[in-house]
Amino acid sequence: MLGKIKALFADLAKPMPLDNNFKDYNEYWNNRGFHAPSLNRAKIITRFVESDCSILDIGCGDGTIMEYLNNNNRPKEVVGLDISEQAVEYVKNNGYIAYTIDAVSDDFARFLENKYFDYIIITEVLEHVQDPEKIIEMIKDHFSKAIIISVPNAGFITHRLRLLLGRFPVVTIVQHVKEHIRFWTIHDFHDWCGYFGFHVDKCISSLLSKYKIINVIKNSFPSLFAEQVIYVISKNKNNN
Repeated sequence: MLGKIKALFADLAKPMPLDNNFKDYNEYWNNRGFHAPSLNRAKIITRFVESDCSILDIGCGDGTIMEYLNNNNRPKEVVGLDISEQAVEYVKNNGYIAYTIDAVSDDFARFLENKYFDYIIITEVLEHVQDPEKIIEMIKDHFSKAIIISVPNAGFITHRLRLLLGRFPVVTIVQHVKEHIRFWTIHDFHDWCGYFGFHVDKCISSLLSKYKIINVIKNSFPSLFAEQVIYVISKNKNNN
């Protein structure tokens, strides 16, 4: 037991990953490949998406979520966007509609003109973006049922422990510390959504931990024990 505790704290005290392996998001997807947590998130999201609906997946990546929803929810339309040309080409080669568009660009604003979706999905994207507020402002009048967002929880227990050890949290990055530039705890994210006139309807832990006890209690105490979180967000009725 003492050995396991020592190993845990040694892991928590490791330096930031600083290898120079993050030039752009084409290289990111080359290095990352298929990513199992995307499938786990898809299995959660499918519970909150009705059939025969229209879906926009912003930051669709390798299309794992698009494919799962298409096979299980039978939407009438599912469209993906990603900044990576390579990711979009991969999705298109699998038979889905996808476009190479930066979600904080004027191209995205033009894409949204006269388009409306039942659901807009944004998984593990906003933490990569300098101005996620711009994305929310652009999409807030282009959905009817819900926005479904997943982001890492900066308040996860290992991140708090890392601070106690004098290290900045490594907030669920895949390759390089340069990936994530924005951070939210669960309480912060609720406040952030409220600022835009949204209500958080659901808050679900979306990542299995390597620590078994955390998997048992994570949904009872998500602020502390959920490493990544899926939020199902609707328009606040008081603002309609």
